[in-house]
Amino acid sequence: MVQPYLFILGRQPALSVAEIAAVAKRRQINLTWRKITPLYAMVEADLPGDFFNDLAGTIKLAEVLGEVDYKPEAIKAAVYKQLSGFVDECLFGFSWYGRRPPRWLRGIGMELKRQLKESGGHVRLVESRDNVLSSVVVKKNHLLPPRGSDLILLPLSADKVLMALTVRVQEFADWAERDYGRPARDAQVGMLPPKLAHLMVNLAQSQLTDALLDPFCGSGTVLQEAASLGFKVLWGADIDDKGIKRTETNLKWLKQAQPKWEFDWHLLVADVRQLANHINDIKFGAVVTEPYLGPPRRFKDMNQYRQVESELLNLYGATLKTLFNLVKPGGRLVMIWPLFNSGSRQYALPLTGEAKKIGWIIENCLPAAVPVEWVNLRHTLIYERPDQRVGREIVVLRKV
Repeated sequence: MVQPYLFILGRQPALSVAEIAAVAKRRQINLTWRKITPLYAMVEADLPGDFFNDLAGTIKLAEVLGEVDYKPEAIKAAVYKQLSGFVDECLFGFSWYGRRPPRWLRGIGMELKRQLKESGGHVRLVESRDNVLSSVVVKKNHLLPPRGSDLILLPLSADKVLMALTVRVQEFADWAERDYGRPARDAQVGMLPPKLAHLMVNLAQSQLTDALLDPFCGSGTVLQEAASLGFKVLWGADIDDKGIKRTETNLKWLKQAQPKWEFDWHLLVADVRQLANHINDIKFGAVVTEPYLGPPRRFKDMNQYRQVESELLNLYGATLKTLFNLVKPGGRLVMIWPLFNSGSRQYALPLTGEAKKIGWIIENCLPAAVPVEWVNLRHTLIYERPDQRVGREIVVLRKV
C-alpha cells in the first residue's frame, strides 16, 4: 500500500519542493503530489527509509495518520489510540501547524498524560513555547519512533484536522559541524551555505558514479556536500590559489571526520575559461557552482549597475560556453546567477537567451501541483532573505 507522507518545508519552500522532486527522479521513485503549500507538501509514495537523508531543504518528514474532526474529543481519542500501544515509556508532544493552537490543546495533552499513566510506565508530555516542536526539540527529547511521538496537527478547514506522525527530522548537529566545524573558512569572500550547496547538487540529478565539477570551488562547500551524498569523484577549480588551499584543507578534514565516505578529489588553480586545457577528455555528469556574484551593494543609478552587469555577462557567458563542452550529454549545470536588489527594483542578468543559444535547455524543476506564483517566466528558483542586497537565482541547465 502506498503511504501518504507530509514534508514540512523550509524557509524557501519552492526550493524544498524542487529538491524533493529531483531526488525522487534520480532514485526513480514515483511521487503523487496531493497538495503543495508554502508550509508543507503532501505526497503518496513508497519511500525508502533513507530518502530523507538526501534532503537539505525539508525540516520534517511525517507519515499521515488521517483526518480528524476539529473537536477536542475527536482529537483526544485519535491521539490516545496512537499512543496506547506504548508499554514501558511514552514520550509525546504536539506540533500545531496552524495560525494559533486552540486553548484546549494543552489541556488534552495533560489529560492524556494522566490517562496513559494509569496503564503504568513512564509518560512525559514535551512542550515548547512555539506552536511546533522544532527539529532540535524533537531530537533531544527522543520524540521519534519507536521511542516517542511528535504528533503533527494541521488544520485543513473549520471542520477537519490532519494528523501525522513525524518519522524524521533534520540532523542539525551534522549540518552545524559541516558549516562551522570546518577548519578553513573565509567569510570575507562570501560563503555558499552548505544546505543550499547540498540542494543544488541534488537538483543536478546526477548518478553518484558520475564525476562532479565545481569550477568556482571557493572553500569547497559544493564538493563537501557532494561527498555527503555519496559522489565518488570530485573536481574543483578556482582562479584563487588560496581558495584551492582552503578546499584541500576542508576535504582532508572531511575525510578524517567521515572515514566511511569514499571519495577522491582533484583540484586545479585555473581560470574557468581555461579549464579545457587542464582536464583531459573528462565529461562531467554534473557541474554545480556559484561564480563571483559581483559587489554586495545597492546601486544608486542604472549606470552603476550597467558597468557591473557588463563585467558579469562576460564572465558568465564564457563560463556557460566552456562548461557546455565539459558536460556529457544528459548532464546538468546547476548555477547561481546574481539578483541585485535596489530599493523597489530587482535586476537579473539577461542570460537565458545566451544559454539557449549555446545549446543549454533550461529546466523547470517544479512539479505542476505547486502554487502558480512559484513559477517565474525564466523557470529559475530564487534563494534570498529580506533586505538582502544580492540574492541568488538558481538555474538548472541540461545538455541534450
